Amino acid sequence: MDNTVGTQFGTGMPARFIRGLLGVVIALALFNAYGDTSFFFYFTILSNFMATVLMIGHAVSPDWMRRNGSWRGAVTLYMTVTGLVFAVLLAPIEADVGILLPWVNFVLHSVAPAAVLIDWLLFPPARPLPGNVLWAWLIFPAIYLTVTLVRGPSADFYPYPFLDPRLGGGYGRVAIYTLLVLLVFLGIGTFVRWWPDRRGNSLPAIG
Repeated sequence: MDNTVGTQFGTGMPARFIRGLLGVVIALALFNAYGDTSFFFYFTILSNFMATVLMIGHAVSPDWMRRNGSWRGAVTLYMTVTGLVFAVLLAPIEADVGILLPWVNFVLHSVAPAAVLIDWLLFPPARPLPGNVLWAWLIFPAIYLTVTLVRGPSADFYPYPFLDPRLGGGYGRVAIYTLLVLLVFLGIGTFVRWWPDRRGNSLPAIG
């Protein structure tokens, strides 16, 4: 691949270096965020794990970027929602999100979500995504929500206050917040799915 094409699709050495560096920084932040077994029940942690794999994978094998549009889109969606929900719902009330170090919190909730989204905007997949991919992207959040609510009573733990029925409003309040977050997923997911196709690309869709 020549330098012009590599620059166009973000597979040149500068992009590979930046993605690799970002992947390492996220990995270090995750390592420093580790606390106990509940660590793995935060959506932030799970989405950042995916982002680490994605960025390091792109750095090691740049052509992977052009073959995994659906996976990239999913991680972009999860990370963007992670950053937005933190900024809108959690940061204003200084919610306990299981992260004590300020720099770790900044990386996982701000730097990484912004970087993943910018990467998608600057270097979208070369081909449009399947029309039904958004519904596939919602499977993971649906499983996460189900596990969180089923596990919550026995573990006496809910990772986020808007998912905690023990607070005022009970499950009715949780249902309202869940609906609002679902709308956010649908809105951002629709944009993420549309972005690669915004130029009317005539190539067939690729997963």
